[in-house]
Amino acid sequence: MPEKIIESKKRCIWMDAGVVQFKLCGSDFDCSSCEFDRAMTESATRLLAQRQRVEKPVAQQVKTVPWENKMRQRFGELRKCQFMKSNLCHKCSFDELLEEQFDFFLAPEKPRVHEVFGIQVPISNFLHRGHTWVALENAGRVRLGLDDFSHKVLGPATKINLPRTGEQIKANEPFLALGRQRNKAEVLAPLDGIIEAVNPKVRERPQVAHDDPYGEGWLVIVTPSNLKVDLEKMLFGQCNIAWAENEINKLLGMLQTTLGVTLPSGGALLDDVYGNYPQLGWKRLVHEFLHSA
Repeated sequence: MPEKIIESKKRCIWMDAGVVQFKLCGSDFDCSSCEFDRAMTESATRLLAQRQRVEKPVAQQVKTVPWENKMRQRFGELRKCQFMKSNLCHKCSFDELLEEQFDFFLAPEKPRVHEVFGIQVPISNFLHRGHTWVALENAGRVRLGLDDFSHKVLGPATKINLPRTGEQIKANEPFLALGRQRNKAEVLAPLDGIIEAVNPKVRERPQVAHDDPYGEGWLVIVTPSNLKVDLEKMLFGQCNIAWAENEINKLLGMLQTTLGVTLPSGGALLDDVYGNYPQLGWKRLVHEFLHSA
């Protein structure tokens, strides 16, 4: 749903906080009378109390309870109603909302990968020329992230500007940006669609995207609007390997001609290429591989 439509209605504070993907307020913003708000608040309070009992406090550190843990541990306690008592949760729209959010924020099943010069190349995900990967999800949605090659080349980002839920994205147009000190790299969207969810772990700690690009480091979930056409323009399977080899050889050529650096036979590409060889130039690397500069 486009953001302008969502904002024209009464957005629940839990939606604005990014905890639920979509919910409108039915209590005229009187949270004290809202059963949904009460259930969510009580669950978060119980979990926080549990963590404080078993974990040693760390000075000047405040951590929120991860959404997926909250869902796993308290799914059955969030709401007491006639449907639950009768074991008819499958008929409850509230239950459907929670299940949907639970699926969103679980780490995805990791794809099959093939290693090329130390780079993990996914062969069961689709790849876009701007080094984003696309994994098909349930209900016609897709999950997106950046591939291992792009993270190895640009190094760990200190900030990732993710889009907001409800935003519309267009294929081959920038939809998020990586930041590293004063450098910025825009990332092209691999397809058309509407942002359904963003990864709160990456928003809080961008390093996750670098360390686990195909698992915990996913970036967004999208409801595509032109999926078949967009997927036909991407790479898949063995084509991913051939394309990755070409991209890596292009990078090795840049290292050799610019710095005289060659990769030993059977060697692996060094992590954080830009950090180790800033002479290659940030803008040049972004232009050659993300195609957005």
